Amino acid sequence: MTVEVALGPGSSTWDRLGQWRYLLVMHRALVLQAAHPAVGAAVAEYSVYNARPWRRLLRTLESLHTYVYGSAAEQRRELARLDRLHRRMQGTDGHGRAFDAGDTAARAWVHLTMFEAVLTMQRLGGEPMSSGETARFYDEWRRLGQEFGLSAGDLPATPEEFRTYFDHVVAEVLEDNATVRDLMSGSVYRVPPPPGLPIPGPVWAPLRYAVVTAVVQATAVTLPAAYRERLRLTTPPGLGLLVDGLHQSVRLAFDLLPKPWRYMPLAAASIRAAAAPPAPVVPESFFEAVLDQNGDGRLRWPDLLAMAREISTHFDLDEKDEDRVHEAFRSWWEQLCTATRTSPDGTVTVAAYTLALADGRYPGAPSREHGCGAVAAVVRGLVDRDGNGEVRQDEYTRLLDHSPRRHELVAAMRELDHDGDGTIHGDELEQALREFLVGERDFAAARQLLGRI
Repeated sequence: MTVEVALGPGSSTWDRLGQWRYLLVMHRALVLQAAHPAVGAAVAEYSVYNARPWRRLLRTLESLHTYVYGSAAEQRRELARLDRLHRRMQGTDGHGRAFDAGDTAARAWVHLTMFEAVLTMQRLGGEPMSSGETARFYDEWRRLGQEFGLSAGDLPATPEEFRTYFDHVVAEVLEDNATVRDLMSGSVYRVPPPPGLPIPGPVWAPLRYAVVTAVVQATAVTLPAAYRERLRLTTPPGLGLLVDGLHQSVRLAFDLLPKPWRYMPLAAASIRAAAAPPAPVVPESFFEAVLDQNGDGRLRWPDLLAMAREISTHFDLDEKDEDRVHEAFRSWWEQLCTATRTSPDGTVTVAAYTLALADGRYPGAPSREHGCGAVAAVVRGLVDRDGNGEVRQDEYTRLLDHSPRRHELVAAMRELDHDGDGTIHGDELEQALREFLVGERDFAAARQLLGRI
């Protein structure tokens, strides 16, 4: 049964799950998940995490954040992908027991460990959640689990019942298996440098040893006591206090940052897109915030050229498409010069721009062949590649795959997806772009594409 998940700005789930601090308890959550017999067997048989740990971590986080912070269409697509993935993970473990990653009990455990990880993050950070806030968060997470394909009966009904359930699974179900032992020792010591960081091997080896040892020890000391005893783990005296101090220091440091900076990219982009109020449409402010790219108070051709380059970067265009974009922006510049009675190699002032608007000389009659209308039409054509009049989310998501602000742009495009089906009408997209380019409306995705935000 499909349910409506009441997540969004101000929800307890949005406020907590996407924080960078969640990484401090991520390894612990993975160990608890792998300790479930079905999950541990599926990971041992099918996962390549030990060969590609960073890829596995990034995809896990992106999947989690997609079905928490994504649009309705993004959630449906991601949940369907996970369902297909889990259905294929079946077999027999080393003890001769049949396992199935799609098993309801295993999926419920994985889902609920992520809820418990947030409680642990808050507790270790010295800011435990109140009973009321815990109940609110659990209600949201339980309903999200139903969207994940779990029924109401598969999940404990209240936080109190969850605690009883959690203690039971830890005491009676979790086991010491090869996947857990690998997470607590073997594979993590083979972790390569993070992607994009050119750290020489002789430097990375001791750094990796120190960091991984700290992560493993911090996980060990924060595991539930009953499971820690089953693994026969020992930790140095005073380590618990040290880990608590680390969590509290990180929490206090993050509290000093602007709210979006506390969150990982997809979460931060969704929070910004949902919370940002429409900017007031004032010609002078639009001139300063969008048109004047270099911030010198004047508008010249290089300002518009900078916008063309920015769009080309976001869309990773080839030479032919780049030429189309530049020609459209050159046409827009000519339109501005004509309307403001400025020489093409001259400078448009804010006074001349405002007067052209007031006198009706700019933008003039709408045209898809000339001026700002040509820019809107070209961008619409780049996004609506098949020209069918509808822009599907997978179209613009793939198009923006190499954009340095991919998450922000995808989230901002939701503004035009009114029914949450993942499809935007091409005419509406083009109109929104055209209205933005003449300062008649705010459109966050356009601000992102043009590079002045």
